Amino acid sequence: MELFRRPKRTGNPKWTLLFVLFVGISATHTRHGNGVLNQRTFRSSDYCNLSKNDILQCRNGTTKNLTIPLDTVHLDLEYVTGGHLDVKNIRHLRWVYSSLRVINDSIVNPQNLETLDLSYNNITVLVDYQFGNYDKLIKLNITHNSVNDLPRDVFKGHKTIEILFLSNNNLKAIPFQVFSPIEGLRILDLSYNRLVTFLDHFFRFNKYIEVLLLNNNNLTKITSNALADLTDLKRLDLSHNSIQSVSKGLFDSLVNLEYLNLANNPLVSMASGTFRGLVNLKTLNLSDNRISQLTFGLLHFSPLLTSLTLDNTLIDVIHNTELLGVPKLTVLNLRRNKKLKEIETFVFADTPALTELDISGNDLTFLPQSIANLTYLTKLNISDNPWACDCRMFWFAPWVAIKKSSNVTMSDLSCGPYAYPNDMLPTLQHLNCTIPRVVFKTPTKLYRLKSDALLECRYIAYPPPSITWVTPKREVYHWNPDPSIPDAFNKHAHAHDRYMTPLRVIPPRIQVLDNGTLWIKNVTRDDCGRYYCYASNPIANLTENVLLHIDPTDWNHVRIISLVVGTLSAAGFLVLTLLVQLLRYLMNKFGMFNNFCSFCKRDRVSPRARQIYAMLDNIEQYKSQQLEKLKENYAQQVQRIKDNCAQQMEWIQNSYQSQAKHLKDFRDIGTAHISTLRGQYYDQVKKVRDYSTSQLNWVRENYVFQRNKIRKFSTHKVLQLRETYKYQQQTLNKVLENLPSLYFENCRAGTCGRAESLVFDPKDVENVDCYIKSKIEKLARLDASITDMTQSKLSLYYTPSERSLMEKSPTEIPASIYINYIEEPPRGILMMEEPTTSGCAMNRFAESITSDHSYDGLLHHKHFREPDSKPSPALPVTTVVQTVQHETSL
Repeated sequence: MELFRRPKRTGNPKWTLLFVLFVGISATHTRHGNGVLNQRTFRSSDYCNLSKNDILQCRNGTTKNLTIPLDTVHLDLEYVTGGHLDVKNIRHLRWVYSSLRVINDSIVNPQNLETLDLSYNNITVLVDYQFGNYDKLIKLNITHNSVNDLPRDVFKGHKTIEILFLSNNNLKAIPFQVFSPIEGLRILDLSYNRLVTFLDHFFRFNKYIEVLLLNNNNLTKITSNALADLTDLKRLDLSHNSIQSVSKGLFDSLVNLEYLNLANNPLVSMASGTFRGLVNLKTLNLSDNRISQLTFGLLHFSPLLTSLTLDNTLIDVIHNTELLGVPKLTVLNLRRNKKLKEIETFVFADTPALTELDISGNDLTFLPQSIANLTYLTKLNISDNPWACDCRMFWFAPWVAIKKSSNVTMSDLSCGPYAYPNDMLPTLQHLNCTIPRVVFKTPTKLYRLKSDALLECRYIAYPPPSITWVTPKREVYHWNPDPSIPDAFNKHAHAHDRYMTPLRVIPPRIQVLDNGTLWIKNVTRDDCGRYYCYASNPIANLTENVLLHIDPTDWNHVRIISLVVGTLSAAGFLVLTLLVQLLRYLMNKFGMFNNFCSFCKRDRVSPRARQIYAMLDNIEQYKSQQLEKLKENYAQQVQRIKDNCAQQMEWIQNSYQSQAKHLKDFRDIGTAHISTLRGQYYDQVKKVRDYSTSQLNWVRENYVFQRNKIRKFSTHKVLQLRETYKYQQQTLNKVLENLPSLYFENCRAGTCGRAESLVFDPKDVENVDCYIKSKIEKLARLDASITDMTQSKLSLYYTPSERSLMEKSPTEIPASIYINYIEEPPRGILMMEEPTTSGCAMNRFAESITSDHSYDGLLHHKHFREPDSKPSPALPVTTVVQTVQHETSL
């Protein structure tokens, strides 16, 4: 370390004086009133000089005939030989380059010494109680000697030493806790020796040490608890040793450590919790080690770290998040790492406070763009790197132009080892770098199952972009047109799933062809969906999507096949089940289980089974006993509960009676009020009942009146229908009589002549209606020789619609229906309706009357007699029937 570096062995008094001033030997000593000494020169010999600050300096002489003035405080001797130097009044002694061998033989009366510097001598041996009579000694320097051993009791009897320098000696081993007598020790320098190891709790009694220098030794291992007691330690130097691994928990107790130097050790790796206890660490040096990467989380426990040095290591990549956890880092040195080829994009995003960045002497080809976010950067050194000066550093030129205007110190900016010096910026400014732009993508298509699909996204850009395909199943496929230039996904596998697990299907069913097209072999249902095509180059990135759909015809085939397969599977399972059941039935029927299967015979019981049965019986008995006990316990509990309940009821009854006495007075007052309310209630009920009775009587009377009215109307309509029907009979008879006799010979001689007038029965209204319809249709089909019978048949038959019935009153007679006669054709009116729901019965009635299929019987039938008088206009038959049916339902 620079702070404790000693001057080289030389005779130049300039270095000696500087060293004296550095260690603070020069101090004013006042013994004459106001503390100012008169400048004078004391000459006891030709090689000594006394300065104004009471510093006696002697060069190149001996201690013989050397007289030291009484007021001398500082004595500085260089190249002064001899022995038995009396330093009774001296407080600060520096005796160097004088070939001293034994301290006790050279220094006499050291009781008042506060600082003693015996560096650069030939001291080889220290004895026990060496500094026992140094009562006021605070600082001891024995560096650059030949001390090869520290006796166990060398510091025994002395407690005032605070600063001890033992560097540059031949110490190979130190007794356990040899520094325990000097408990106030603050600075200990053991550098440049041959120490190999330190044991646990070596510094248990030296917990106030703040600076410990162990650099340039042969330390191979420091046990986990060797430094556990140094809770006040602020500076630790373990550089230039042979430490191959850091013991777990070595630094856990060093909570106040601010400086740690582990440079020049064969360290290969360090666990993530190595610096777990270094919460106040500010400076860390890991240079000249064999570290190949920084373990994730290594620096997470040191948020106050401001300076980090990683020079001459085997690190090849500084990964993202490796500098996470050090937001206050201001100085970062990554020099002469010959294998360092890349600093990932977001490394410097975790160190926004950087002011000095030195990445010179590495194998870097491009700078991460996150450097542009370092707003506090004042010094940047990127020299001695083979920079590619391509589009990956296109952003660097405008950024440098801005930073140079901010007085940022930068090294020379050259492109590669063989390029012209400082030609980086002109090269970058004339690059023709463009962003990706899509020129073609595969349109949406329908693909058949088991067919092949090609999905293409074509981009134009410089440099050509890399393409990444993401399938609907979140499988990722990467393609880089120029593998020599790593893209953003160069650390990923060429094909992997969403969990970054590489896809190892050989041969692959889905792959990216040499032109970036995604080829899907034997398209399946899982391949249907949206495919994302991500194109990126150092300038920008762009995302497009391509849709892949399955032909609906294949979906129908799949459904049909699924149904067929499901049906066949169910049928097969049913048949198999039936066969198994049949086989089981046959084997049981013929006793095959009993003959061939000894385990299936139920009449034989193995000893093991008997034991099990006995055990089950014992369990059953135990259960019965427990149930009996449970019942008894239950009965006792029930009786106890009943008794308790009776007592509680008795208490409640007594309490109720006492409360009832108090409430009796309130009841008397409430009884009068309740009586008044009861009277009002009875009056209201009586009024409601009277009103309900009157309303019911009125409804009953109205019902009787309406029923009688309907009955009278129905009787009148039936009589009217009977008269109308007789008139129609007479009219038909007259028509038949006027026909030629040729057609009615048989009818007069047959049954028609025997017909007499028939009394009309209201129940046959529907049958008569249907009968009249059928006969009129037959009359319409008579011979064409009968005049006026060729008229429209529709005029003989009329069926009123619902609209016509609604428009006309029930007693209105349509005037558009007539019956034409041969002689004296009186105009008759015939009103008919279509058959009702009992049409089949009426047809049978008509067929029974005209079973001979002739018209002769009609002439003598009593329905067709001529009427005595002209009937009144008739109502439609349907209306009458509906009226009769309504009356019947009532």
